[in-house]
Amino acid sequence: MARQNRRTKYHVRRRQFLNRDPEYPAFIVGVVEDTRDIPDDDTEQSWNWGEIELNLGDCYRRVSFDFKMGNAHDRANSLSKINRIAEVVNAVRDAIEIEIDSRNERPRPPRKSKE
Repeated sequence: MARQNRRTKYHVRRRQFLNRDPEYPAFIVGVVEDTRDIPDDDTEQSWNWGEIELNLGDCYRRVSFDFKMGNAHDRANSLSKINRIAEVVNAVRDAIEIEIDSRNERPRPPRKSKE
């Protein structure tokens, strides 16, 4: 079965703004194609080349991560890479929550009066 005859399916296909205000351009894009329906005997082995992307952007910078899946070594490395990214992102999230709580509990400085 040729790849073009197959309807593409995805495990994840998400594009989202990161800020509450969508006027700010920060974004995340995550895509992982579902290749499970591609038969093992596909002459092009197109199951090896399914789309995988993770892109992050803020107001000024963009970063894209490559996840190779062509052989067992590449697949293990890709899984290790995304696990490490997830661990650090989750640790930063937890630390931001702690900082928000800490800063919200601090006294607010008095407002300067306009005279």
